[in-house]
Amino acid sequence: MSVIVVFTVVLVEVVSRYIFHQSIAWGAEVCQTLLVWMTFIGAAVALVGGEHMEINVAMDRVGSPMIKKILLFLGNLAILLFLACGIIGGVRLVQRTWSMTTTTLQIPAGILYMAFPIGCLLMMIVVLRNIVRLFGREG
Repeated sequence: MSVIVVFTVVLVEVVSRYIFHQSIAWGAEVCQTLLVWMTFIGAAVALVGGEHMEINVAMDRVGSPMIKKILLFLGNLAILLFLACGIIGGVRLVQRTWSMTTTTLQIPAGILYMAFPIGCLLMMIVVLRNIVRLFGREG
């Protein structure tokens, strides 16, 4: 749905600017906010589907299933640490920018930045699920 809104706003903005020589003041802010939210929610959705890029050169050379599990677990722990830092830093940024308002929409600027900690939280849930599945498997 957000993609359709962004496409429509950009199309209307282009038509308005080049045919009517008038710009839509709020168009860029709406598109920017939606694109940021789509990026971080989309990152979580991609993680659910296992669609993030992986380089398995080292993992393919590990023969022991137990060592593979340990390495996957350590990798997931590193991701959790990164996401925890993202949540903490993102929440701090949202708190600092919540009292500021955007130029044209006059909404709290923190709404734009809130996408990052929420995206990190969603990804953290997926990584925790992956850890549970890693050790819940037979074999």
